[in-house]
Amino acid sequence: MSKKMVIAQLGCGYWGPNLLRSFVSQSDCWMKWVAEPNKKRMAYLEQNFPTVRPILNYEQVLDDPEVKAVVIATPASTHYSLARNALLCGKNVFVEKPLAMSVVEADELIRLSTERGLILMVGHTYLYNPAVTYLKEFLDKKEIGQLYYIYSHRLNLGQVRSDVNVWWNLGPHDVSVLLYLMGGQLPEYISAQGADYLQPNIHDVVFVTLRWASGVVAHVQLSWLNPAKVREMTLVGSKRMIVYDDVKDDKIAIFDKGVDRVPVVGEKMDYDLPNNFQLRHRSGDIVFPRIDFKEPLKLEAAHFLECLRTGATPLTDGRHARSVVAVLEGGQTALEESRIVTLGPAQLLAA
Repeated sequence: MSKKMVIAQLGCGYWGPNLLRSFVSQSDCWMKWVAEPNKKRMAYLEQNFPTVRPILNYEQVLDDPEVKAVVIATPASTHYSLARNALLCGKNVFVEKPLAMSVVEADELIRLSTERGLILMVGHTYLYNPAVTYLKEFLDKKEIGQLYYIYSHRLNLGQVRSDVNVWWNLGPHDVSVLLYLMGGQLPEYISAQGADYLQPNIHDVVFVTLRWASGVVAHVQLSWLNPAKVREMTLVGSKRMIVYDDVKDDKIAIFDKGVDRVPVVGEKMDYDLPNNFQLRHRSGDIVFPRIDFKEPLKLEAAHFLECLRTGATPLTDGRHARSVVAVLEGGQTALEESRIVTLGPAQLLAA
């Protein structure tokens, strides 16, 4: 049996326990330390995760030569500094989304990980969801035809944050999925509108529109203020339409619906029409494909450990995460300045 990979975690607040549970459940790793400055959370760790060693000071983790990688589950504003310190100490890094709060910070982390030959992976969990994998394969096979547009809703009456707005809190999920579906291509233009009903200058509702050079448009609605939990993305194509609903048991629904151009011939021809065709609605079957669902967080944790062992590039590596940050940064500018933002050379990552 191969030796277990020794890892540690920084932070165990709101999302940290979920990551901790996912890594602890992996048979090929040992979560040795969890650094958490809150003493109440220390007691929680001792009670619920007796195999890990809770400590107050994260520097002790970075000084431990046994620890090969750290999992960072702290507030977004601390991701850059903690990840940078870990990389400088020779540790591989898994950091929760977003990777950083600016493209400049993201570039620095990518540079450090590349120069030191270390793994840098970001917790864009939805890319490890089998339903999203199915969406990507469906698009790549051109079964949807020409992709026209996408719209998504991520809404809930859930946790309201004070350190970031809803765009930086929930937006990374949808942006990450959209970039994945679009083959990693950044949109050319971003526009956004939002409102801060609960806390001054912290948007709790946003509406963001992204447009790609291919003509594909995506609209994203995010909210901490909604009567029901909604996690839904709809893709509309020339042949079919597909709905991904993360809340339902049947997460994917494929609709054989659309509008076809039908040539008009014979006596029905209208010579006043330019091309003699009619637009006709098509409404066929609805298919709910069987998807072997596995918990995305556990798949994500297993993928990180596999990359540590093999040196493989993670699906959600620094480059993907940097593109997400570029879109988030552009969207934030669009929100604050009420204008359309163009993603120019500064946002593009060199090949």
